[in-house]
Formats: sequence, structure tokens, C-alpha cells
Amino acid sequence: MKMLVRSMKVIGATSLFLSSASVLASGYHFGTQSASNQGVANSGAAEVMDATTIFYNPAGMSRLEGTQVTGVLNVVIPNGEYTNIKTTTATGKPVTGGNGGSFGQTTAVPHLYATYQVNDQVNVGVGVFVPFGSHTNYEAGWVGRYQALESKIETINVNPSISYKVNDTVALGAGVSVQYINGQISKALDLGTATKNPAFFGNPAFDGESEVKGNDIGYGFNLGALFNLSEDTRVGVAYRSKIKHTLEGDLTFKVPSALQSTVGKSPALQNRAATLSVETPESFSINGFHQFNPEWAMTADYTWTGHSRFDEIRIKSPGNADSVTVTRWRDTSRYSVGGIYTPNQTWTFRAGLAYDQSPEANDAERIASIPDSDRIWYALGARYNIDKNNSIDLAAIYVHLKSSSINRKPLDPTEVSGGSINGNYSVNSVTLGMQYNYRF
Repeated sequence: MKMLVRSMKVIGATSLFLSSASVLASGYHFGTQSASNQGVANSGAAEVMDATTIFYNPAGMSRLEGTQVTGVLNVVIPNGEYTNIKTTTATGKPVTGGNGGSFGQTTAVPHLYATYQVNDQVNVGVGVFVPFGSHTNYEAGWVGRYQALESKIETINVNPSISYKVNDTVALGAGVSVQYINGQISKALDLGTATKNPAFFGNPAFDGESEVKGNDIGYGFNLGALFNLSEDTRVGVAYRSKIKHTLEGDLTFKVPSALQSTVGKSPALQNRAATLSVETPESFSINGFHQFNPEWAMTADYTWTGHSRFDEIRIKSPGNADSVTVTRWRDTSRYSVGGIYTPNQTWTFRAGLAYDQSPEANDAERIASIPDSDRIWYALGARYNIDKNNSIDLAAIYVHLKSSSINRKPLDPTEVSGGSINGNYSVNSVTLGMQYNYRF
């Protein structure tokens, strides 16, 4: 029964918030909030293409005339496969089961932006976008089911912003963020081990299941500056703050009928409330744009993200000791470049390349619900100008994650009941972007 209690403590520890494998951007970022910038692998913040500059650099609004509205739809089509080597229960017995199938879930995500030019110096705007989000779903009965089954995260950030044009060289921008987060995770429970009958250890017929759901609203800010070094060259810097959340939710359980009268009566298997305190990481970006001639231009971006503040996941539940999952993430760097070709007033074509570092440093600290690794983006995009006030962007990104392994053993006493997981991951994705821009 002590083993059972430990397993209940660790249920939330891969938790509400950081529960899904992001196959677009590193860590748990959604990855792109603009189809136009997506076409240059997110390297185009200093170009200032449209109202999506609210997300990348609010100072860019100073270059937008009149009133502009942009609607974006991103569709992420992931493919993730796991191959087992040796996954064991808490007692060291090999877990039987499959490899989980293709665990990534196709997800469609909208974003909306609007800007208004108050006068020659001041612009205001608001963005409604998804900064974090993903969905993974392993097949029931896979070998890593005691680590994760289904994981889902959804966020919405409302970001009112303002820009001020100091002079022809310098523009400044700022915004505030109101961020809603909703998440859930489910996993199997090795209740057969709690019976102390070796024949039942890791037996799917005696598996239970837990599910955690929670939500919260947090607040932050973002700052930006844009410098016109010449008529053809611009440099921008932007900072987006961390946002502190305390997710409040419910922890619920399912127990197989064969165990209802025994382990099912354990206080550890009773539904209850749970909370998790987390901070989404801050980021700093520096980017550039240069127009070589009327047809050709290039973009570049460097983004640092403070993932290292996520060194553990700590779940609190009334009447229970904290459960802790050690993560030890590191800060990450992302590098991207892009090229732009504009043959005429109707069409603009874009291409980009990016390298995005994973915050997971090694196989021993990788988490089954976030099988992350370093990745490369290959991006293509195009804009069609319907007329002077209407345009459409289309973009596609292929993201290839470096093949990775997981060899995770318990790194905290509350992780012991989850056993160990050892195998290989192969992950990639395609993300499609569609965008409509209207100016009046």
C-alpha cells in the first residue's frame, strides 16, 4: 500500500501545464503566431509585415498606416513515434505493451490582431494569440502508460499594445498580457503492484487511471524597440516577460472493478483538488532586416528563452505531501534566417531556416510527455496582394527533431512508483499557415 500511495503522489507530476510534446518549437511553446513570419522561419520581426508585429515586437506598429486587421490560422500536423528498449515497473519488472502509435495530435489554432494609427507618432493595437499549446495521445496499453497517456494544453493571450515613434530612427513599443491557461493529463496507474501479488505487477487488467485538469489566468508584459539604421536596414529588440500561474484543478481516478473493494478504498485514490505553481519563461530577441534591392531582402533573428527556471514540477494536494518531478531544463537559443523575393506588386515569396535548441539536456532528464530535442525548421511562404488593402499569406514549415532517447529513472523519491522508461523517439511535423490581412 505504501507503493500505491507513492504512485498517487506522482500522478500530477508530469502535470497539467507541461504535459505535451511540442513538435513545432522547443519546450512547450506553440511556435508560430503569424503565417507571414512563418514563411521566413520566424526571422522577420524587423521587416514588420503586418499587424502580427504585436506579438514579435510592438514597436513595429509604428510602421503600420491606418487601421489594419490580420487573422491567422495555423494547423500543426505532427508525427511522433516511440520504440521501446527496456521500460520497467517500480519493482523492476518489464512492462508489456505497444509503442504508443503516432502520439502527436493534429491541432488547428487561430490568432487575431488589429492595429490603429492614432497619429503620426502613436499606434495602438491588440493581439489575441496562442503562445503555448499542444496535444499528444499515446495508444492505451503502451509501455510508457505509467508515465503518460493523453496530454493537452491550451492557452490564450490577450495583448493590448502601444507604439511611439520617437523620430525617424527610433520607435518604442510596450504591451500587457492577460494569459488564460487550461490543461489536462491522464496516465495509467499500476494498481496491480499495490496488491503485492507478483502475477499482477504491470498487468494491464489491473491498471487504474488518473486524470488531472486545471486552469488559471496570469499577467505579464512585453517591450520592444525598432531602429531604422538606414532606408534599407532595420534592427529590432524585444522582450516578453515570464507569466506566473497557479493552476487550480481536480485530480480524479478510475479503479478497475476487480480492485474496487480493496485498493479502491485507499484514501490515495479518492478524487480531490490539486494545484501547481508555474512560470512561463521570459524571452529576449534581436532581429534584423536588410533590403538589397527592390526584389531581394533578407531577415535574421536570435531568440533567447529562460527555460532554466523550470527545474521541477511540484504538485500540491490537500492532505498529501508534495509530488516532485525533476526536470533541470536549461536556457535555450534559437537562430533563424530568411530570404524574401518580390518580383512584382502582386506576389512576395519567402523562405527560411531555423535551428532551435531543446531545453532538455540529456536522456536521463527527458520526460515521456515532452520528448523534446534540438530541431531544424525548413520554411516556405508566399503573399498574394489582392489589391492595395487586401492580401493573403500562405506558409508551410517542416520541422525535424533530432532523434533522441529517453532513459529516465526516478530522480526524486516521489517518482519511484512510476518505474523507469527507456527507448528511442523519432519526431517531426508539418505546420501550415493561412493568413488574411485587411487595411482601411
